Amino acid sequence: MSELFLKIVNMSISASWIVVAVFALRFCLKKAPKWVNVLLWGIVAMRMVFPFSIESVLSLIPSAETISPTIMMEQSPSVQTGVPALNHVINPVISGSFTPAPGASANPLQIWIPVLTGIWLFGIAALFLYSAVSYWRLHRKVCEAVILRGNIYQSEKVCSPFVLGIIKPKIYLPYHMDSREMDHVIAHEQTHIRRKDHWWKPLGFLLLTIHWFNPLMWLSYILLCRDIELACDEKVIREMGNEQRADYTQALVACSVNRRVIAACPLAFGEVGVKERVKSVMNYKKPAFWIVLASVIVCAAAAVCFLTNPKSEGSNDITELLAPGSAWSYQLGYDADFPVDASFTVQDDLSVVGTIVKNDTNTDFCIRYRVRGTAGWAEFYGCTPEMAQEAGSEKYLLFTASLRADNGKLVFRMSDGHGLSCFGTREATFTQIADTSSAHTEPWFDYLEKPEEMNWDGNLEIELPEYPGVTFRWYPEKMEAVTENEVMQLYTGMPIWNTYFSDLTGDGLPELCSTLSFGSGMIDSRIIVYDYANGTSYMLEDRGKYDYSLRLNETDGCLWVVKKAYNSDDLISSGHILFKDGCIQIENTNASLPQMLFDDYPIYDSIVFDVDGDGIDEVCVLGFGRTSGLFTFTFRAAEIGADTLKYDTLFCTEWYDLSFIRGDDGVVRVQGIDQKEPPQTHLFDIAVVDGSIQLTEDGQSISRY
Repeated sequence: MSELFLKIVNMSISASWIVVAVFALRFCLKKAPKWVNVLLWGIVAMRMVFPFSIESVLSLIPSAETISPTIMMEQSPSVQTGVPALNHVINPVISGSFTPAPGASANPLQIWIPVLTGIWLFGIAALFLYSAVSYWRLHRKVCEAVILRGNIYQSEKVCSPFVLGIIKPKIYLPYHMDSREMDHVIAHEQTHIRRKDHWWKPLGFLLLTIHWFNPLMWLSYILLCRDIELACDEKVIREMGNEQRADYTQALVACSVNRRVIAACPLAFGEVGVKERVKSVMNYKKPAFWIVLASVIVCAAAAVCFLTNPKSEGSNDITELLAPGSAWSYQLGYDADFPVDASFTVQDDLSVVGTIVKNDTNTDFCIRYRVRGTAGWAEFYGCTPEMAQEAGSEKYLLFTASLRADNGKLVFRMSDGHGLSCFGTREATFTQIADTSSAHTEPWFDYLEKPEEMNWDGNLEIELPEYPGVTFRWYPEKMEAVTENEVMQLYTGMPIWNTYFSDLTGDGLPELCSTLSFGSGMIDSRIIVYDYANGTSYMLEDRGKYDYSLRLNETDGCLWVVKKAYNSDDLISSGHILFKDGCIQIENTNASLPQMLFDDYPIYDSIVFDVDGDGIDEVCVLGFGRTSGLFTFTFRAAEIGADTLKYDTLFCTEWYDLSFIRGDDGVVRVQGIDQKEPPQTHLFDIAVVDGSIQLTEDGQSISRY
């Protein structure tokens, strides 16, 4: 139901843009026939009714989906109005109010959106009840009315003429009406019936009931009722002379009523806007043909511009979206019983290799999918419990799934799931991983390498041509954006160690990318990417578990993320910074880990580093040996995503408790603790000799088996 509510909200926001346009057009088309205004409200109604729309380059709707269906799962919730100035104002408020606290088990929006959905449903029920009671009371009042002729009735309980009924509408008149007034009144109400106004007004009230939370829709319904009456008056008096029009206006005044509430029915002769209607009747002039033609053209143009969605980037052809080498990802965040990231990469044979990253234990296990078709839906299969067990995971996925193209996106739909409750029957949108390797990076400052050079009492300023009139100002504890009118605090740190400018989101404007420390007694390092153009921030942090920092890769000029164990120099992983699916990640973090490293025997430890110095990181694993009696262990290594081992060496030694360790010099070594009393610690240097791993201690090599 929450998804339906978000859909209705997006439809209401899209319709609001048309409402604003109709307000302006009503003012510009004063000389046009009044039915043109009713036609414009019909365009608004179409936008409110239909949940889908075709795309057009002529669309004036800034955004077809302002609120993402996945907003409840986002680490930094935000909206995309299509207007950068609005995003800049709204998103900092949303992000500041609804960003989950560290360690929180639920996103605040997972609580608020269901609450708002309940309020929305309550409002609908209240308005339906109001309209039903109003109709029942009115029908009860006229149940004893006397037929005058045809569908015309008279009643002593009626104070003003009106039309009641949808299938078989009836006209109800009060007793003792003047004959001339009665003729005008009957002509007016019969015109209502011929124009089907007794359908359109209840339909407008129905749409108002669904979109009652939008103030613009209440104003639209009021104006619709007035425009219906004006159009009906115009139709009746079109062939009248001045004397007859004067009689008509007298009848309007005589039958006018003061209604304090908005109702779905009835269509009363003098119900609304009597003063405006009298003025319109007395000043009526038959519009020229060119005015009518121009009005029709304006309505057609409004329909094209506002009933279509803006052209989305990307293809709907699944064969193009699944091009070999393309990478896609989806972050579930807080909507699962454990937070996970999911990603996959398309291979040359259209097989898809995916990974589920289980964040709560930092355990990665590989799931392989295979595309069965290239058009429409493509079917996948997940891993088995045995595969998950071998990968060291306590939870597993056993499912069938499907994939379809939707406006340049891939929609991943689960038909069944175990251990991943979010996917039970719902769809999740995978977004393509942007190629950030080509993103140009401009350094501003970096005190990570030389913290002694930081001026703790000073500040730095910089101006960028992409943001004219804006000065970015750094203090050790905060980052500000200074304009002529205000000083805006963007983010804080203790301190902010470095800042780079790089267009990670691909919108053509650079983001501020910083490493900062956070906390007092317990301090961690984290990365923040601040999108100043849209007023949105993205954080990469895992307090108490890992530290993150930014470095500039001088080889390709791109930003590099270093992930270390918390409060330690032990490197966990590193890679280019990526922006995908609304969050920042490390390149290859979600890539397929070489499964053969973990398939055969239990392991002592694993680490990612460049073991052979060729510039490419390998996943290195220390595993149990394949012997009995003798103590042996394996040193195996493979590049991330590879299908074959790069190195596989078996060593024979005395009994050791083995692990990888990174020294103060940044060099990775193998640590072995023997079984002696007291235990002795040995450090073994790692090298690659003649295509095999070599381990040495004080120049002495460990025997290879």
